[in-house]
Parts: sequence; structure tokens; C-alpha cells
Amino acid sequence: MSVTSFWIEGRPADAATLSALQTNYGHLSTMQVRGGAVQGFGRHLARLQSANTELFGGALPAARIRSELASALRAAEIDDATLRVSVGALDVAAVERGDAAEVVLLVALSPPRTAARAPQRLQSSRHRRPLAHLKHLATLPLLHARRTARTAGFDDALLVDDAGYVLEGALWNIGFVDAEGGVIWPDGDALRGVTEGLLRTGLEAAGMSQRIERIRLVDCAGVGAAFACNSSGLWPLGSIDGRPFTGEPRVPGALEAILAAVPWDPLWP
Repeated sequence: MSVTSFWIEGRPADAATLSALQTNYGHLSTMQVRGGAVQGFGRHLARLQSANTELFGGALPAARIRSELASALRAAEIDDATLRVSVGALDVAAVERGDAAEVVLLVALSPPRTAARAPQRLQSSRHRRPLAHLKHLATLPLLHARRTARTAGFDDALLVDDAGYVLEGALWNIGFVDAEGGVIWPDGDALRGVTEGLLRTGLEAAGMSQRIERIRLVDCAGVGAAFACNSSGLWPLGSIDGRPFTGEPRVPGALEAILAAVPWDPLWP
């Protein structure tokens, strides 16, 4: 598989349905699939179900989600992929009226992704996502921030609020490592990702140091190290706006071990 394919109920998505779903009103979740299994799949289910209740006023059964994802993979005859499931409604008028709306699950399958190995250089960008607790479809500002950063010679964009506090990456979460090896998660209006949640739970279970606090952009250079995380894994961060961290760019081995220990949940028996 070298290109992205789109599936609905285990069949190739038709052009008319794809066109009807081209709206910013909807939600999604992105996951890595290996051997037909996903790490933290229960968290993806919970994300999709809660977002659907909030945006469309109706339940989204876990069995339906699992079935449609598995059907797409089987139809494509692959079991390793980057899988993005987007949820939207064809009846836009019902959404605009505030009625409960039936939804379509659009499954996009593309080649598997892994995290970057080289320390990434970030450019700060003033932006706070609306409805930041939802992984929604209105991603243009995020992709534009990333494009702007790369055009300027950086690797990616770091979002900060109008008061200058760190929120999140363009499409990932950020964590900092203090001088004692403790992990600091920035407090703010941001999407709390599945991988971040797995790491937080693992740190707590291991009794390791972590805390949540507001972090000003101007103070980041004084931190020992920083890392990023999303469904593709963990990767080191090298600098923000050209200012390196005080320590070596690295991902703490404890975090890598925690993530490696998370089981992969099969999408089908």
C-alpha cells in the first residue's frame, strides 16, 4: 500500500459520499495498526463515542466502530497501516437544526508511520484550537502552522496561547523533562491524546515523577529536555524558536519502556 484508500462499511468509498462528507463538522481518531491490532484501542473508542454524543447527539456503538475498522482492513487485505476514522453526517440540515443525526464512518488507510528519530526543531505559533478537547475535523490552522514552520526551516509547529503558555504541537502532544528526570505535562486548553494518556497512566502505575503545570514559552529553554508523542510513537525535540534545551535531546527510556509494554488490542478475533 503506497497511497491512501477510503472505505465505508468495508466497501470502497464512492465519490458522491466523499463529496458529501467534505465539511468541517465531524470528529476523528488516528491510530497505528500492526498485525490487525491497535495500542490503547479502548481509548480511541471512548474518544469517538464521547465526541459523537457531543457533536451529533447520539450514541456510537463500540461494536459498530470495531466492525467498520476491521472490515476496511480485511477488504484492503492489509493488517499494518495508519488508520484514520472520520465521523460525519450526510444530513447537514439535521445537524444545523440541532437534531440527532445519523453518521457515516469513513476509514482512511495509508502506509504505517513511525516516529521521527532526529530531534525536531520547533517554531512557536500563537493558536488555541476551538473545542480543543475534541479531535475534530477543523485542522486547517494546524496544518498551516506546520507548513509555515517548515517554510521557515523548522520541522514542526508548537502551539502557544495568547498569554504565551505552551499548549500542544500541531498534531501531537508535548512533554518536558526536568533536571531530576520528572515529566512535566503542560496544563492548558489542548487535546489530550491517546498516547499521552497511556504514558500518564504508565508513569502513575510505576510511581514515577510527573506533574501538570502551566509552562511559559520563554521558560522552555531552561528545561532539561522535551519530547513529543502521538499515535506514531515518541520522538525527541531539539529546540524551540532556535533555542535548544539545556540537556541532550532524548526521550526518557522509562517512557519508551512504558509505551512498549502497552498491549496491542486485536480488531477482530
